[in-house]
Amino acid sequence: MKKIEQYLKLYQLDEILIKEVHEKLLIKHYKKGEYILEAHKGANSIYFIVEGTVEVSCILDNGNQICLNILRPLEIFGDIEYINKEEVLFDVVAKSDVVVILLPFQIAREYLEENINFWRFLAIEGNKKLLNTNRAIFYKSTLKAKDIFLKYLEDNGGEITFKSLDELSSRLNISYRNLTRIIAFYVNSGTIVKDRNFIKVL
Repeated sequence: MKKIEQYLKLYQLDEILIKEVHEKLLIKHYKKGEYILEAHKGANSIYFIVEGTVEVSCILDNGNQICLNILRPLEIFGDIEYINKEEVLFDVVAKSDVVVILLPFQIAREYLEENINFWRFLAIEGNKKLLNTNRAIFYKSTLKAKDIFLKYLEDNGGEITFKSLDELSSRLNISYRNLTRIIAFYVNSGTIVKDRNFIKVL
């Protein structure tokens, strides 16, 4: 409980989440690569990221995975599912070790339905996510492949892991052949180092 109070104070959440809610909040840790939410499954909480980064992605009809957003403290997810009462739209995966505060839907409905500060916060954060997602889609459709690769590295703190280059090329929406050329170019220039399933900026 003490740790939760520290996070609430650090991010000024105590101005949004009333005192009666504090003792009903939960804190949860996720390891890098762990799924936090899975698409087409249920959610029962709003998640407040207080440490680490998460990736929001979806699987296209052709089987390719595309990264839609990278979320950092203090961004939230699960809010759309709370408002619309729908199943999870996209996969949410920990890109690093992650700490989140969970606000159960039931608690939000009992204590915060009439709280204007809470709804204002959800509106602001939801708008930010929408803008970031639209920006990410715009980048993928307009940037050159090299720029997409570098931006993805930057968004992930200069380090990325992947199951295979096929999987990474699908995630970035870059052809496998083009991706291998880009990686070779930056490895040879001393910009990055590549292990079998790991790339890091030097």
